Amino acid sequence: MDIIEFLEARIAEDEAEARRALEDLGMAEATADLRAFAECKAKRKIIAHHERIDWNCEPAGDQDYMEKFLFIIAEVYAGHPDYNEDWRP
Repeated sequence: MDIIEFLEARIAEDEAEARRALEDLGMAEATADLRAFAECKAKRKIIAHHERIDWNCEPAGDQDYMEKFLFIIAEVYAGHPDYNEDWRP
């Protein structure tokens, strides 16, 4: 499993958890879970941006720089059994 596959799976889990929580909450508490959906969307945008880059046209250091963002996002899931310690920033 690579970093992209790992992140996409964790984001999907976060989103599913937020949906379950939202179903159990009243309107007053729903705001926090709406933030969870926005966070999932933002993480997906970062992944999509990384995947759209033509690395053949970018300066060599930029690829490492963008990959570092993915590792930082993944670090919040470090306790997950599929987390690869090589990704730790």
